[in-house]
Amino acid sequence: MGRLDGKVALVTGGGSGLGRAIAVRYVAEGARVLVTDVNLAGCEETLAAMPESFRSRAVARRVDVSREPEVEAAVADAVERWGGLDVMVANAGIGAPGFLADLPLEDWQRVLDVNLTGVFLCARHAVRAMRERDRGGSIVVMSSVAGLHGAAMLGAYGPTKAAVLQLVQTLALEGAPSRIRANALCPVWTESPMVDAFVQGLGMTREQGEKVLTRDIPLRRLGKPDDVAWAAVYLGSDESTFVTGVALPIDGGHMAGRLP
Repeated sequence: MGRLDGKVALVTGGGSGLGRAIAVRYVAEGARVLVTDVNLAGCEETLAAMPESFRSRAVARRVDVSREPEVEAAVADAVERWGGLDVMVANAGIGAPGFLADLPLEDWQRVLDVNLTGVFLCARHAVRAMRERDRGGSIVVMSSVAGLHGAAMLGAYGPTKAAVLQLVQTLALEGAPSRIRANALCPVWTESPMVDAFVQGLGMTREQGEKVLTRDIPLRRLGKPDDVAWAAVYLGSDESTFVTGVALPIDGGHMAGRLP
């Protein structure tokens, strides 16, 4: 028996990084998963990363979370295919590193469209499907420790990750009468294509970047995708039915303080 047996989940940003790790772990724990991403080839690579015996429980679909018709159609696909939706993992996100004073307006807007409006659209249609089925549900949103405190050079990324925390709290309150929970995961720097791109943008090698990024992590390492995926399993499972409105740091002690 897996921890997500019988669950139907939709994972956005499932074509790489944290989304891929979550999708693979969800299927391994017994869920049926619609793996979505703006990069369909990445979704198919995620399915290929699953043990062959599990792949029948996963389907790839191209979705741009900033476009409501695509989000609505993806939720409808999961419901039609498997009878309902139990877990929405709103993971898709992008960055536009740089100082705010130098950030082009179009870059700011695109990050808001994906990281904030995209989460809103995923939650909006997931809640509607969950209410109609009347079996409760779980919305898991990917925020960041950059949403818990200020961080220079992250452009619009940090502000959007802070905004989704308040969105999660609102969803938790509005969803409670229908037993729909909403929680946020707040990873620190974690091994992923986005972090690799950030390091490269600073002109550093991967080794140099890791040394710099782990200075404020007491456990002295970057996070691993499975560190986040296991937390997403917990929040999507019935083990967390009394947990809602929470921002959970997955940060190696980063938010606890700074080492001398």
